[in-house]
Amino acid sequence: PIDIEKSESFIFKPENNSKTDIRMPFSALPGLGENAAQKIIAAREEEPFFSVDDLQTRAKLSKSIIEILRRNGVLDNVSETDQLSFF
Repeated sequence: PIDIEKSESFIFKPENNSKTDIRMPFSALPGLGENAAQKIIAAREEEPFFSVDDLQTRAKLSKSIIEILRRNGVLDNVSETDQLSFF
């Protein structure tokens, strides 16, 4: 599957020294263009993403791109906001 921390822009990347374990690139998602894929990688190289808000802000992604990522499970393990809840 596509992973916000491991996937590349366009390259299908083998994992675990295996020919069968392949990490899909962001460009494999229908509706996610080349520009958005490159922005995600560039922002990720600066530092890890802390939340969906952080990803959207730093990678300058539209709400529709965030929804594509969300629908495809890419954001399942990412917090929605940077804010902490004390209650």
